[in-house]
Amino acid sequence: MGPGRADDRLKDWRDTRREVRAARDALAEAQASAGLRRVMGRRTRLLLPVIGGIALIVAAIGIWYAASAPHHYSDDDYLTAATSKVKLLLNVDSGDPDRAEKILQGATGSFYDAFGQSADSYSTFVRDSGAHGEGTIDAAAVQWRSADGAAVLIAASVQVSNNESNDDADDPIRNLRLVVTMVPENGDLKIDGLVLVP
Repeated sequence: MGPGRADDRLKDWRDTRREVRAARDALAEAQASAGLRRVMGRRTRLLLPVIGGIALIVAAIGIWYAASAPHHYSDDDYLTAATSKVKLLLNVDSGDPDRAEKILQGATGSFYDAFGQSADSYSTFVRDSGAHGEGTIDAAAVQWRSADGAAVLIAASVQVSNNESNDDADDPIRNLRLVVTMVPENGDLKIDGLVLVP
């Protein structure tokens, strides 16, 4: 097949497309005249790609915003995080020298600063006294929440003894009520504040 033959075929294909387009336009005009179809003006046809492009940009912005938005935590997430971290605080174990460090890993802000200043004293006291504390979370509820965090009200009981005590039944059980402020940090919920309430 020579180059002239290929050019003829291309010209025939273009002519055929032109005829199909003209027939489609004639059919659309006939349908519009008969009231079977609404006529789309030239301006509308030109605006369609622009509207499509704008819709695509808006969708892309929405997807980007959803992907970059901070993680939203549920009430259950706040309750689980608060109770596990408070339980770590209430369960004192003289045989666990890393407990203060574990508490600090779940802390941030003002609670981190306050506990961090006394962490060494806490560890020394627990180790030297041979203290052992058994803490139980009796109830927990989200008191309030915002986009920045939540406050969790916790009712707990703790029984503290030392190694010199042989009978745990003699050790008093203390009932506590705490308000624990939890905030997200680096994908984890941490204690930002802790207040003992009467």
